[in-house]
Amino acid sequence: MSDYNIIRRQCQKGDRRAQLEFYMLFYKSVYNCCFRILGNPQESEEVMQETFLKVLDKIDEYTGDADSMKRILKRIAINRSIDICRKRKIRFIELNEGVEYTDEPEEEEHIEMQLEAIHKMMQLLPQGYRMILNLHLIEDLDYADIAVQLQISPSTVRSQYIRAKQKLVQLIKEHYPHEQFIG
Repeated sequence: MSDYNIIRRQCQKGDRRAQLEFYMLFYKSVYNCCFRILGNPQESEEVMQETFLKVLDKIDEYTGDADSMKRILKRIAINRSIDICRKRKIRFIELNEGVEYTDEPEEEEHIEMQLEAIHKMMQLLPQGYRMILNLHLIEDLDYADIAVQLQISPSTVRSQYIRAKQKLVQLIKEHYPHEQFIG
């Protein structure tokens, strides 16, 4: 039996030490997921805490391994983060004119860029762009899933994704003009 299963069973019994161990197993990935969407450390921390409280309150309803639990935690955190963004009145506008739709091959990009630089540039993007980039590139949701989550059309997700990518490239070129980014 894995450590995770032991911890989960102890959490079901209300063991505070096990709950802390459960938290320690997943908190970084849940927090990072929230922060990439919200861009605010305090809000990200709150959403992360709410997520853990929600799951620990009903831990006996969840089955599966640690990877399954990580996906559940991240899904709850993503949904809550999106709810917060909706309250901010982020609008997604269909902007089809002037956008070239080219199906880029999903090739393995062997980019060894400074992740810190990319993260900084992503934080400069408008909230809607940043959210769609994170949900598609990092959380690996497809356009249809993102559209459902954000209550917008898949074509809007796609056009916003393309524009977000273009804006990110532009920001990187402006802030790191002498740096060689491969892609």
